[in-house]
Amino acid sequence: MTETLPGLLLERARERGDQVALREKELGIWRSLTWKEYENRVRNFSLGLLALGFERGEKVAILGDNRPEWVIGELGSIAAGGIVMGVYQDCVAAEVQFLVDFADVSVLIAEDQEQVDKYLEQREGLPKVRSVIYYDARGLRGYDEEMLIEFCEVEKRGEEYGREHPDLFERNIQRLSPADTALLATTSGTTGKPKLAMLSHENLITMARNFHAVDPADANDDFLSLLPLPWIGEQMLSIAFALVAGFAVNFPEEPETIPENLVEIGPHMMFSPPRIWENMVSEVQVKVEDASWLKRKVYDWAMGVGYAAADARLADEEVPKVLALKKLIAEWICLLWVKDKMGLRRIKHAYTGGAALGPDIIRFYHALGVNLKQAYGQTEVAGLSMLHRDGDIKFQTVGLAVPETEVKVAEDGEILTRGKSVFQ
Repeated sequence: MTETLPGLLLERARERGDQVALREKELGIWRSLTWKEYENRVRNFSLGLLALGFERGEKVAILGDNRPEWVIGELGSIAAGGIVMGVYQDCVAAEVQFLVDFADVSVLIAEDQEQVDKYLEQREGLPKVRSVIYYDARGLRGYDEEMLIEFCEVEKRGEEYGREHPDLFERNIQRLSPADTALLATTSGTTGKPKLAMLSHENLITMARNFHAVDPADANDDFLSLLPLPWIGEQMLSIAFALVAGFAVNFPEEPETIPENLVEIGPHMMFSPPRIWENMVSEVQVKVEDASWLKRKVYDWAMGVGYAAADARLADEEVPKVLALKKLIAEWICLLWVKDKMGLRRIKHAYTGGAALGPDIIRFYHALGVNLKQAYGQTEVAGLSMLHRDGDIKFQTVGLAVPETEVKVAEDGEILTRGKSVFQ
């Protein structure tokens, strides 16, 4: 049972029942869900779907920002025998209609009025959708469409259904196989409209465990879910890796508050595309320019020391004792506080992927003391195939293959990947 995503959830709830699993900032307050509460909500939502007539093998689409309800809805749908597809929240109505119809979706989970309206605009082209479940009711009180139902109402029905059918949730999870398709993940659509990669429990869990083998995460770590959940990288971290390692996933209040929430949480691990890392560097440089003469001098000296120490480490050379002492001083008078203002003070593992990141940017973070590494992968391998290792970071490369993954370049230049994480 632990070889499926809902099975891992049950295991974590038994092991770490009262520890925080999910945390969301709402109305200025961080609200937490323990692993036991997480499992209970997944249980109720899953049984609620069954009470609505959901059948094994049906498809569920989720449309909205990163929220606890997203992962609860995903795992609950999978536990009921369903297959989940994430839809990017900025998709226009026509794009939503294409994907939802293409995947034969019968249940749509939509965050709020904006996302529900996308369905209503295109509902004539979506005859297979029976239910639309929303979790932010603002603006929807006056809607009287029969297929609309609130997320909490589904959970309530599931709680009642569970009393009538004890142990059904566990029995449904036992019926799942590691080879079952759990996720339909959209590809980039570079050759036309997006296609859907069929990813199994085995694909996703294998990738999470192999990632964990390279860079182990601690069960007491914090992760900030800041990239869209339809993206395979966020699925890999916020769901598969979190279930394997047992760390807490934190959700920002709004996409616009991510920089502020990043500072508040101070995550131990962060995975972002190059633009995020580049923007953070730009913000630091702008603030340094606005600082006093003395602060600029201290920053310049500290970063100069940081660069010298980072260059030695990246060249696999021993850092001279005098330089090491200077680095310690630079850390305490400047670098530690710069990282704190960026929300990176507790970072143990930082990753960039999706495009190449300039060597100067990577070097900046290493000078600051942030262990930033490049990764390479794709939807079709459930996340990563290549990753830098600690102590072996070369700017123009993306590292070595992750465990249980073979990568080679064909004669015509195509990159070939083989392993248990390769999609179905």
